Amino acid sequence: MSQMGMQMPGAQRARKASLNVYTGMSLVAMIALLVATIFVFRAAQVVAPEEGAMGVLKLHEPGKDIRNLPNAGKD
Repeated sequence: MSQMGMQMPGAQRARKASLNVYTGMSLVAMIALLVATIFVFRAAQVVAPEEGAMGVLKLHEPGKDIRNLPNAGKD
């Protein structure tokens, strides 16, 4: 009967999807993650300006022992 647009007597009406608290909280969380990513990217550019932001990921030369680096083990 639903093909003809008829409804059963006790059936509830289908409601349209709407924004709720959880949708708003997830949007706020996504915006916060985006802002944090931008801050980290900008900080990485300050740390290694000549190599770019991804140059920070290189911590040491390949094949070099990291225990002999100048700042290793100093807090």
